[in-house]
Amino acid sequence: MNVSDVRGMGDMRLPQVRVTVNSRCKRSCFYCRPSGEAVATEAGTDLDPDRLIAVASAVRAQGVDGIKLTGGDPALYEPLVEVVRRLRQEAGMREVEVISRHPRIGELAPALAEAGTTLFNVSLDTLDAGLHKEICGVDDHAEVLTAIRRCVATGVPVKVNVVVMSGINTPEIERLIAFCEDTGVHSVKLLDVIKDLGESSESFTRRLEIKRKVQLPDLYVPLEELASELRARAVDEEVVQQGGLGHPMTVFTMPSGTKVVIKDSSAGAWYGAVCRGCPLFPCHDALMALRLTADARLQFCLLREDITVDLAGLLDAGDTAGIHNHIEAAFEMYAAAAFRRDDTKPTELTGASL
Repeated sequence: MNVSDVRGMGDMRLPQVRVTVNSRCKRSCFYCRPSGEAVATEAGTDLDPDRLIAVASAVRAQGVDGIKLTGGDPALYEPLVEVVRRLRQEAGMREVEVISRHPRIGELAPALAEAGTTLFNVSLDTLDAGLHKEICGVDDHAEVLTAIRRCVATGVPVKVNVVVMSGINTPEIERLIAFCEDTGVHSVKLLDVIKDLGESSESFTRRLEIKRKVQLPDLYVPLEELASELRARAVDEEVVQQGGLGHPMTVFTMPSGTKVVIKDSSAGAWYGAVCRGCPLFPCHDALMALRLTADARLQFCLLREDITVDLAGLLDAGDTAGIHNHIEAAFEMYAAAAFRRDDTKPTELTGASL
């Protein structure tokens, strides 16, 4: 698919569905909000498995057959193995991706593979143990490397996420890719820093201390130069999107067979009805995903808490029809989303009301 094909994709426009199973990950990566992927959520909150399965079943009824478990950190979510099994067997999910940056994911990997996990996604931003500690605040670099190897050993495909940060880890991106190739990692995803996270409901006052204080916007790196270097070595290149939404991403297949994915916000993104009139439009993440938070809210935007939809009451009351109605309304908004390139004027936004 070419980037020019992202307009007019019609019924293919289904969001990623991501579930933040808990609210904290016990590390403090500079480029991430305290609650992880979710909008501000009370510390120590874990998503009830029955709530998760009920929402996943409603999502499956809308045609989505894959779900991503994130957080927080799923490796610290005690019912994780049970939930993966139930997502496959009860909710009918064909794909379940587990996203983690905690070494415990390696210990759980065999049981998760047996339960039906179809992709492990582990973060690794550096091969330098000291830099790793400065980025995330935890001295467990060797354990993270071991966890990646344990995940690979299960035979389930493994993706490694790398946030590319100017002056921090840019000199070692090629070495990170080489490590992943040597380890048997299926794909490496290079991501740019989300520049507008400072606009969210949670404050970002931390600094990354590497001989100097660095603020979030200073870390941003356009990824075109890396793409050019990879293109020269790749044996294949394609442009993809997950579900027909989100940023168009370039995927390079290297001679080793490992795929390198470039997610650069400058490629453009999709926006929907909830974006109309937003003072933050256009933002970095846009409408890539529909998220379920650990406290059972539907979340459309990484930056705004005011447009979340609280499902807790409906879930606790067993109101299956009400849950399905809210999910259906959410999917209608995504189906009517409009694509906006980074270098074009804003597109008129139309869509279903939530």
